[in-house]
Amino acid sequence: MAADRTVILDWVATVVADIVTDAEDEADIATRVAEAPDLDSAEFAAEIIDLTRIIGESVTDARGFAAFVVPETADTETREAIVFLCAVGQALSAGRVSWPSRPSARNARASLGTIAEEAYAVAARLDPDLYAWLRNLVQVAIRLVSEIAANSTPMVRVAAGVSLPSTALAYQLYGDATRAAQLVEIADSSTPMLMPVSFDALAS
Repeated sequence: MAADRTVILDWVATVVADIVTDAEDEADIATRVAEAPDLDSAEFAAEIIDLTRIIGESVTDARGFAAFVVPETADTETREAIVFLCAVGQALSAGRVSWPSRPSARNARASLGTIAEEAYAVAARLDPDLYAWLRNLVQVAIRLVSEIAANSTPMVRVAAGVSLPSTALAYQLYGDATRAAQLVEIADSSTPMLMPVSFDALAS
């Protein structure tokens, strides 16, 4: 059974909504998605890969990188197609993100490596040139993220003892209260006015 085009196009639309902010790109992708069902198999595959390229190149932050996920409801063939697209999207976007810390860059590299291994198996069954192209794309991305990780700030564990506002903690840690939002984001705290007594933060 062939991959379900409707599911793939729905996935593209979902990722676009999460990532793409440029109005012209959004309009162009919407037009191409609407026309894609009428393409033959080879044209459809090429079109979806190119749309994934545009989306991947639109990523600017970790949230965008994390948007490339495989829907749980996809059948085997459709899932394999989306796995391949996720590997392409993550590879194109990984080096575009200013990862805030060494662990975050390393986690991105691990995520890409995991999805890529599954995508390699898919590509190898389809076409040797497609497999080679994907491998090269991923290897370049992993080198880029490895360089970012090597030059990123390490993390430290902060034990404040008492719950304090993020602005106060940012001033105590860095001498800069404006970094409070960064503290909240990295600590994944839902209460910036009352931070956890222990949390991860950038070392400097």
